[in-house]
Amino acid sequence: MTKKLTEALAMSCIVAPQDVGTADVTGTFVDITDAGRFVVLAKAGAVAAGKILNVQLRQAQDAAGTGAKDLGAAVTSVGVGGAAPPDVEVEKTPFDLDGANGFTHVTAVLGIDEAAKLGVAYVVQGDRRYVP
Repeated sequence: MTKKLTEALAMSCIVAPQDVGTADVTGTFVDITDAGRFVVLAKAGAVAAGKILNVQLRQAQDAAGTGAKDLGAAVTSVGVGGAAPPDVEVEKTPFDLDGANGFTHVTAVLGIDEAAKLGVAYVVQGDRRYVP
């Protein structure tokens, strides 16, 4: 029997739509230990030419962000005047986290170098061990 995507994947909004241009926004930390892999999807609104959406994944030991530190290098996307920067997708596995030190949660930090611009990010978990 074929599963619906909403049954096979777990999706969580980690940065609700908000201004990510005035100051960087750190999202909500999500536990990804039951996922075989996950992808963070980020998007920003229309920007002036050459403005850059910056997406930095962060890992932590719990939902409160204990011990938070970067997970890999930041990923950027450059906007074309009056249009949104291309979507940013960053795929990882739980093995990419610092498991030896108890890191189990991820989020994203969004920023764009233009004031008053909206951004949003989601984490999508796949290949989950326990699917309801």
